[in-house]
Amino acid sequence: MLSAISPASAAEAYEATYFARKCGLTRDEALRIMREAQAGAKTPAEGKPKG
Repeated sequence: MLSAISPASAAEAYEATYFARKCGLTRDEALRIMREAQAGAKTPAEGKPKG
C-alpha cells in the first residue's frame, strides 16, 4: 500500500495499523491523526502561564 504521508518507522507503522483496525480507519488516517496529536503535544498550551 502506497501512502501520501512520509514513511513511517516500523514501530509507528505497527501502532498506526493497530489504531486503524481498532477505530475503523485506514492506516493513513490513523498515522495522520497520531502525528497531529504528537505535534500538538510538543507545543505549549495557549494561555498557560510559564514557570
